[in-house]
Amino acid sequence: MVTEAAKRAGLHNPESERLEDHFSPHCCRHWLCTHLFRAGMRREYIKELRGDSRKEAFDLYNHIDLKELREAYLACIPQLEI
Repeated sequence: MVTEAAKRAGLHNPESERLEDHFSPHCCRHWLCTHLFRAGMRREYIKELRGDSRKEAFDLYNHIDLKELREAYLACIPQLEI
């Protein structure tokens, strides 16, 4: 169901050799966890929704956007008095 819906939305191309062109249920799980966290949902709630028993599993599913990382870093520099 996930790959068929992703295919209709243009997110999944099974013919492509590029990994980025494939959208599986596993990719959907990563995307959802990252989206919920960025939208402000607490880590504990996301962990509960996923049903994971390992604490560190969250970090596997939360993807860092390099642009957001850079902006956050630059925003903190004045606070560091650099």
